[in-house]
Amino acid sequence: MINKDYFKYLIKQNKKYLILIYVIGIIIPFLLINKFDYVPLNDENITRFAQIIPLAYGFMLSFIVPIYLFSFLQKKKSNILYFSLPIKKESLYLTTSLFSYFATILPVVIYQIISQFIGNYMISYPLDKFILAIIITIVHMFAMNTIITFVTLSSQNMTDSLICSIAYMIIPFVVFLALNICATKVAQTFMMGYGNYSQSLKLLLNYISIVYSGFFQGNYLLSPFVSNTPIIYWFILSIIFSLINYHLFLKRTLEKSETYTKSIFMYPLIIILSTLSMMLFVYDLEDLKMTTLMFSVIFIIYLIMYYFSKRKIYFSWKIPSLFILLIIGCIGFSNIYSNTKGLNTIYELPKNKDIQEIYFSTDRYIFDEDKPSTVDNQEIENLTTKNITIQNKKNFMKSMYEIMNKNLITKSADYHGYENYYELTISFTTKNTINPNRNYIIKDENMAAVLDIFSKYDIIKNK
Repeated sequence: MINKDYFKYLIKQNKKYLILIYVIGIIIPFLLINKFDYVPLNDENITRFAQIIPLAYGFMLSFIVPIYLFSFLQKKKSNILYFSLPIKKESLYLTTSLFSYFATILPVVIYQIISQFIGNYMISYPLDKFILAIIITIVHMFAMNTIITFVTLSSQNMTDSLICSIAYMIIPFVVFLALNICATKVAQTFMMGYGNYSQSLKLLLNYISIVYSGFFQGNYLLSPFVSNTPIIYWFILSIIFSLINYHLFLKRTLEKSETYTKSIFMYPLIIILSTLSMMLFVYDLEDLKMTTLMFSVIFIIYLIMYYFSKRKIYFSWKIPSLFILLIIGCIGFSNIYSNTKGLNTIYELPKNKDIQEIYFSTDRYIFDEDKPSTVDNQEIENLTTKNITIQNKKNFMKSMYEIMNKNLITKSADYHGYENYYELTISFTTKNTINPNRNYIIKDENMAAVLDIFSKYDIIKNK
């Protein structure tokens, strides 16, 4: 149960910090007002800033406060002092956790409500979105707080607590970028053009990064096409972490303080994910020599991270064996992603029902003997339409066939290795937040193949 006396003590002991939190938070509503001196005043911007500015402050508090409140676990003297108090361990954990939420979530929600009232005064928006914004803030701050508390309770010294907490916030982005870069390179080996074929991986961030999920939900608060499933996911995950934290705190002993951190979810997991991400960053089937060199550099970084986590240098077959397994994992992901065409997520064009607009631009690149250059071609310009909406999309195919029939793209002579080519860039605006873009380098030999891709889809036919 909650210990009321200890809760009052925490308020009294941290009074100056609580005042500072509220004083700093006062600027949030003013930031909202001043922001519109520089950006357009509309529904989306009002709701976006009324949500994101307080949430950013909330994330900062939810990161710092748990580390501060549970820092006594990292020192033996503090452990002896706190665990000798006439308070049961259960009450000590529950009261400290409740105070952590009180010191972070409450002030942020207060200032967010003020900001939203200011925003609602400028431009009215639905009450359900008003309530949803508060729920998004509470859930994501609660999740951040429980995750950082988990890291703090799993760490055995202050240095490890800070490093691992920062890593837990950064690693999800690193993993996503690594997967995205590797997937993009793989996709380019079997797709005709270049583009954001692996953009569907972006949805993964909503479920691995609490920071991205919070800002994403806030940014698209008014969108009817954004799922609220991540909010439910993070709430359930927060409850699970809370139960784990409760167990970790009760099992905490004096011997775990001021030693190196042993939890598999701290340095071991961070090292594995970091090393695998670096491998995915540099892995390239078309340049195995450079890949091998970069893997050697990564192995050195891997050793530095491993030995730092252990605070000593020694040899064990486990060290190179793990690195080899990570190499196999990197190659395996690349091959599986290629053989399954992006786990069945890579497509040339979006679904017909999702498309709202199609934009395309064209350039003809002509190279002379001395210097490659991009030149305007008025004949091509006259044949193409810069902006094709769902009403006039037939013009796209018509203009492309005319370009081909008029032989405006032909095989070039060998000008010092350069070729003449025609570049077609296509972007789609869809009903969801994933907007594909495609870039094709069209030559005489692949013009028909590129046009054939588009001719099979209803989105470019007259209805």
